[in-house]
Amino acid sequence: MVIVHLNGWPGVGKRTIGEALARRMGARFIHNHLLHDVGIVCCGLDDPERWVVYEQVRRAAYGALARRPGSEAFVMTNALCEGAPREEEAWRHVVELAAARDVPLVPVVLEARADEMMRRVGSADRVGKKLTDAGVLRNMMAEARIRRPLSPSGLVLDVSDLAPERAAAVIEQHVGRCVAG
Repeated sequence: MVIVHLNGWPGVGKRTIGEALARRMGARFIHNHLLHDVGIVCCGLDDPERWVVYEQVRRAAYGALARRPGSEAFVMTNALCEGAPREEEAWRHVVELAAARDVPLVPVVLEARADEMMRRVGSADRVGKKLTDAGVLRNMMAEARIRRPLSPSGLVLDVSDLAPERAAAVIEQHVGRCVAG
């Protein structure tokens, strides 16, 4: 059917919008923390072994996803930046997954005003699970650029003032146009 890949900075709403989009589309939701958290819990955030564990988990998960019926849609999330080797490799894996399943890949970049992302990052529901330090996010945004879709099916969506359900509806309409061709 399709893979929709939501990319954006921490705090932009990838998980919340992704869950809403997956519900709307009847899709399987694969949140990036499902893969990353295994390595972090097993090795710690700063241990380089974390990336070895992550890659093993990713390889097993993407292998299982590649074998799912082509009629299944996936909504996936990540925070991939341009030019970072590990993140370029992560994007390549998503592209290869779509090719292996012979389904369209619709890349979506979620954006929001910096002040809105800083507010969201500080949300109490993120504590213990995700980045909560607005200063760290500010530094990340100053040092890197979020990866933009290069394909005609790509969408860049400012979600600063959009409720998650509304953002999911806009993305679902875009996906429908892309799949219809």
